[in-house]
Amino acid sequence: MTTTKKPQTLRGKVALWASILVVFVVAILLVMLLVKPSGQDQPSIPVAVETPKEEGGCNVPAGDTSTKPAMPKDLRWEAEKGWTWPVSDTYGPTKTKDGYGVCFARSPLGAALAMTEFYSSANTQDPRKAMDLYVMDSSGKSVAMSKPSTSGNTSNEVGPMAFAGFITDSFTKDEAQVTMVFALAGSPTGYVGLPSTLRWVDGDWKLKVLDDGSTFAGVGSKPAAGQFVSWGNANG
Repeated sequence: MTTTKKPQTLRGKVALWASILVVFVVAILLVMLLVKPSGQDQPSIPVAVETPKEEGGCNVPAGDTSTKPAMPKDLRWEAEKGWTWPVSDTYGPTKTKDGYGVCFARSPLGAALAMTEFYSSANTQDPRKAMDLYVMDSSGKSVAMSKPSTSGNTSNEVGPMAFAGFITDSFTKDEAQVTMVFALAGSPTGYVGLPSTLRWVDGDWKLKVLDDGSTFAGVGSKPAAGQFVSWGNANG
């Protein structure tokens, strides 16, 4: 005798097993979501964080990189021992090292400000320390450092020369050739220009001296007003 199951009974059993299966799957998903694997407190996908890069601890904005940059609004003058020189809190010096101004913009303006800082520091502070800090390592530096050290103004009878401006003779991001222009009464034009070369070393400008230790060659030029970028009022 063949027994035939009622359709209602089959449907009831299928529904029961389906409900059990759904509950089992949901339970597994809850365990996967709520239970963290041991030793993993951070997300499995690393998040890349970009940090600002600094060169030599300076990170100074370059600003205007043209050969005739406009003067920054925060340009001001400092004075000591008869010397007056321009500084900018934005383009340099932006930091100090052992009392000497460092960290200048990687631009013609930054290179020129670095040279004014070198000249003023060499004449108002220890010239040997200034030479060691601001001049890049070379055979010429060794010669310069071996010369007898002098203190105070190096301009002797002429007295301190006033910073008038600068001429950017050439510029790349790694080297700047800048002529520093000083007001000088004995010059036919009223000015004298002293050429210098700076190299970008370890994130800041360093003066490159000649093999004989000199900071510039020859007697300099005699630029006239209008032929150079003026700092403005040298008397502050």
